[in-house]
Amino acid sequence: MSTPPESPDSNLIADGWQVAPDAADVTPDRPAGRSGRRRLAGVAIVVALSLGLFGISSLISGGNEASALTGHPEVLRKGCTWDKSGNYVQNCKVWSQSQNKYVIVQIRASSGSDNGVYLLDGMRASEERSAWTTDVQAAKVYDAKSDTTLVMPVGGASSFYTDWDAGAGDKNTTIKEETFLTDELPDYLAENFGVSKNNNAIIGLSMSGGPAVTLAERHPEQFKVVQAMSGYYQTDNPLGALGVFGSQTLVSNYTNGIVNMWGQPGSQRWTDNDPSKNVNKLKENGQTLIISSGNGFLTPSEMAKLSQQDQISAMALEILSAVSTVLMQLQAAQSGASVISLPNYGGHTWENWGRGLADGKDHVLEALRATPPVTDKVQVVNASGSPEPEGAAKATQAALVAAKASPALTPEVLAATTEASESASSSVSSTTSTESSEAPTSAVDAIPSTDAGTSVPAAPTDVSADPATTAPQTSEAPSAIETQVPTTSSSTVPDPSAPVAPTTTPAP
Repeated sequence: MSTPPESPDSNLIADGWQVAPDAADVTPDRPAGRSGRRRLAGVAIVVALSLGLFGISSLISGGNEASALTGHPEVLRKGCTWDKSGNYVQNCKVWSQSQNKYVIVQIRASSGSDNGVYLLDGMRASEERSAWTTDVQAAKVYDAKSDTTLVMPVGGASSFYTDWDAGAGDKNTTIKEETFLTDELPDYLAENFGVSKNNNAIIGLSMSGGPAVTLAERHPEQFKVVQAMSGYYQTDNPLGALGVFGSQTLVSNYTNGIVNMWGQPGSQRWTDNDPSKNVNKLKENGQTLIISSGNGFLTPSEMAKLSQQDQISAMALEILSAVSTVLMQLQAAQSGASVISLPNYGGHTWENWGRGLADGKDHVLEALRATPPVTDKVQVVNASGSPEPEGAAKATQAALVAAKASPALTPEVLAATTEASESASSSVSSTTSTESSEAPTSAVDAIPSTDAGTSVPAAPTDVSADPATTAPQTSEAPSAIETQVPTTSSSTVPDPSAPVAPTTTPAP
């Protein structure tokens, strides 16, 4: 097991937490006189008291100064440096155990809340700074009034922000972006910035638009709302796979990405990472999808900034994205998911996405406020007690199938049940008769059996009993466990497909 070096590059480490230089105006325009010295002394006292309060709160919380500090964007966290874009954005080096390297994450702390907004970069993501600080000033859009921590991971070009099955490119680079974003980074954010692990939004564009939706679908306990701009959402098909291959090859020379990322195209891993084929999970999880794209027609300002070749590319890519976005809107609406479609215009450019970020901000913040977090997952185990893959989804589906297949208890059914009970009571001495052996003996027996494939065998009868007096058993009757399991439940439920009564274990 690899361990991080004792410290990252020493010239990037700050001397503990420091107050931002522009947080206190201590540099006068002229030499300070007596009144100037008094003002400086007053500022120094305020800063000293603030730092003293931070120290006291750290002692009260058990000495962990990082976990005690939520908000305070003006305070530089240990190991971070101020970014040249200003706006209290910090450059922090976060260790990724799964990738055996440090990942730079640009972070702007909230004003005091534990909300977090993750912003993913595009196909040509730089390894030095996120485009959310270079091409779009996200910290100005989500200003102090938004009261949310911005989380902008640096790098990830051509990665699709997923865990790769094998190495990428001729350097065989390990890519475990999903593990980093959903397992490693949340611990760092909670410890150093007070960001909740289940009160977040995620935003993606272009290459990261689809993966942002997939990450939300797969990790509802972390992301309550997802915003996707100019994305590509139908990847599990020949045309989608060709697009992945072409973009990875042109941008990063990942000629092996078509196989090393999710295995052979058409495999289950490709289906699992196709956001359009898993969009029903947004409905099941109670999440909100905010989606938009441009129309492919460049604005005058976009044309002025782009070369002729880039203009053609920006138009073509956005037209393709617009088609994919319309399809995704239809698929999401059909699933019953909560979808907010934002009108936009322009090409495949950061000008377009800057507008989209601003237009979607109020919707993102409202969803963070209004949507309850998913704090626990349902853990389904099989008869041996081992976790059942996709068990929660199977249990939910079984419940839905059973609910649709089982008829309502109409007066006719209830009357038949009552008649059966009276008949059984009056015929104890002649239980071998045809009438008593065929009469239903309970409300369950009165309900027609279904072929839903989700029921369990009936409990075994007493072998000492007379076969003639034993009520017939049906293995196809809906069982008591066929009830809908909400995503927010913290309890364990048995696997409906298990041949015997399953044993449950606490969820990890």
